Amino acid sequence: MTELALILGISLLGIGFAGYLARWVLGCPTGEGDMPRVAARIRAAAVYFTNRLRGTILAVSAVPGGGIFLAYGLARQKPEVQAFPPLELGAWLTLSFSLGVGSAVAAAQVAAWTATRANVRAASGARRSLDHALQIAIRGGAVSGLFSVSLGLIGLVGLFAAVFAQKGGFSAEPGNALKLAPSIPLVIAGYALGGAFAALIAELGGGAFAKSADMGADLVGRELGLPEDDARNPATIADLAGDCAGEGAGKAASAFASTAAENLGAMLLGAAVFRQNEGIPSVLSIMLFPVVTRAFGVLAAMFGVMVVRTDDREDPMNALARGLFVTALLGAAGTAGAAKWLLGKHWLPLFGAASVGMAAGILLLFVAQYYTEHRYRPVREIAEAARVGPPLAILRGASVGLESALAPLVILGAAVASAHVLGARTGLEGGGALGIAVATMGLLGTGAYALAMAGFAPIIDSAGGIVEMTIGRERPDVRGRTVVLDAVGNTAKAFARAHTGAAALLATSMLVSVWLDEAKRRLPAGKPAAAALTALQVGRPEVYLGAAVGIVLVVWFAARCMGGVSRAARRVLEEARRQINAPSSLGTSTAWTPPHPRASRPSQSSAPATRAGLGAPDLDACVELGSRAALGHAITPALVAASVPIAVGLGLRFAGTEDNPLAVADAVAALILAATIAGVLGALLLGNAGGAWDNAKKYIVTGAHGGRYLVDETGARVDNPTYLAAAFGDTVGDPLKDAAGPAIHVLVKMLPVVTLVFLPFFV
Repeated sequence: MTELALILGISLLGIGFAGYLARWVLGCPTGEGDMPRVAARIRAAAVYFTNRLRGTILAVSAVPGGGIFLAYGLARQKPEVQAFPPLELGAWLTLSFSLGVGSAVAAAQVAAWTATRANVRAASGARRSLDHALQIAIRGGAVSGLFSVSLGLIGLVGLFAAVFAQKGGFSAEPGNALKLAPSIPLVIAGYALGGAFAALIAELGGGAFAKSADMGADLVGRELGLPEDDARNPATIADLAGDCAGEGAGKAASAFASTAAENLGAMLLGAAVFRQNEGIPSVLSIMLFPVVTRAFGVLAAMFGVMVVRTDDREDPMNALARGLFVTALLGAAGTAGAAKWLLGKHWLPLFGAASVGMAAGILLLFVAQYYTEHRYRPVREIAEAARVGPPLAILRGASVGLESALAPLVILGAAVASAHVLGARTGLEGGGALGIAVATMGLLGTGAYALAMAGFAPIIDSAGGIVEMTIGRERPDVRGRTVVLDAVGNTAKAFARAHTGAAALLATSMLVSVWLDEAKRRLPAGKPAAAALTALQVGRPEVYLGAAVGIVLVVWFAARCMGGVSRAARRVLEEARRQINAPSSLGTSTAWTPPHPRASRPSQSSAPATRAGLGAPDLDACVELGSRAALGHAITPALVAASVPIAVGLGLRFAGTEDNPLAVADAVAALILAATIAGVLGALLLGNAGGAWDNAKKYIVTGAHGGRYLVDETGARVDNPTYLAAAFGDTVGDPLKDAAGPAIHVLVKMLPVVTLVFLPFFV
């Protein structure tokens, strides 16, 4: 019972520390002049989008939530778990699903709220020093990172404690509840599914909104010959709001979903090992050990965030890396103590497996730096290729993306093999799979800090836009600091994406192991559970069918993501062009006031001052059109992604598989594995290529290959063709790295959870 109290206590401390960081950020100055006014517009636009996002998630989530309850309440199923008849099981799954959806929405709201207040403070901090802006942005990102991870721990462990208490687990004689404890994670699996489903919509809709506004603003700016993030651009505010409300909120919801799904998988695997081995003294110890290590990771991240400091001479990425190293070191110490406490004589090999996971996470940082920082060959080669023109810049970036996906997969392959060997040395049946689960938790020990780095990026990106719109011309030194930090943010996002992909791959391996074990355990009486049925049977056509469906699903899903961004970007671009071609409309009012949550369109008030002869743009229209198009395109992919594994499982069951009682389990496991490998590989390719394109453009801005502008024979500044070629690559890469890639990561985490929730209907 102490384990439950420790997890909940540390998680509450994490939320409290997130509140302290938010208060610290709010205590920083917001700047002078136009800075607060521009930030207020961004904040109002973000409120409008997040309100629509929340409404969309809650409305669409009612479909799978109702489907779960009806499936278990109306279908004639035998009780799958002692003391959990179908109706009670359906009620718990539906309740946990609803709480998961609500928690993911809360994580997204907190991220957007924090980012839209930290951005202007980071912009103001850049006037003072690079270090001050860095601290504000990383602590603002840590608010959403710590809150999301802590909320995921509280929700899952709190539901476990509630079911455990209902069965008498905290009574004087908890024997019956302890017997049921290994089955409780399946009863609350809806929590992970609800979080993943909500995060999928948030990533699809948020990424599409953020990147469509970004692309629209970039294309309009080039048509007008305006600098990036210019106040006269009709899509600029939508772009900067998208960084905070779209990209930031989606990442926070995804972080929450990852926490819930990966912790659920580790608990299920611990339960499976307990069933397979006699003599393990405590079921709660082995089930909750991975979650205890994750809680210690939250504690370590608090210290890691606070050591991030730099000066104007040091590369800010070194400061972020220092925080990661501190987090990993403290997390390793906590994991060693937890292993010694909870695992008895098996502690040393499993601590070694956790250390393997931590080492893999640190190595991923160096890989992300190499492929996305301008100090190294890949980014410099893209910048060099841009001298010839956009086609070669895009082609070179694509080759960098392909190359960059190899090193993480090698690292993960070595980590999985090492963790399996170390786990097997415990002598426990299923110890190898347990070693992989512990390695996953070791990798995720730095998860809260990695999420802080991911949250840092949109905050500093939006801060750079605020500087450009206000004091950029008068204070080029301030703009220079934000450009440097923005480039660091791209590398931080690349690391966070690689970290997320690694966790998805490791988590899928343990969830597939759990899936096959649970399927075998549910074989009807009289069906042989022969040794031949204990592993995936790759020679059967059902397995190839499942694998093919998994790969096709990922490819179709990625196509829908990019198609949604392009269609939403076209709406934003057309609206911006309409304003440009209709001068009378440019004088309409543009100042924003926060809209009512039920408002169909943001409200307007008096117009701000205009610049350089162009009227003030109608900011409302771009935000409204971008939001509507992005969220509209998010619904179908989310519902289809949740339905495909169910359709495959039910279809094969009703097609007849009497000769192999685990044919459905094999096919669904193959679907999950194939989708995960294709998804993680594709997301790494897309993410690193996009980050490299973006930083190649920023490398040129620093003065390489002529810089942002050239001077013609008349002495006038003209656009540097090399910069324009690199900017085209960045425009192509933005939806790949910030929309399609993150959404694919959520997809591959949702698939195994869907199959676990509907497991009784497949076997």
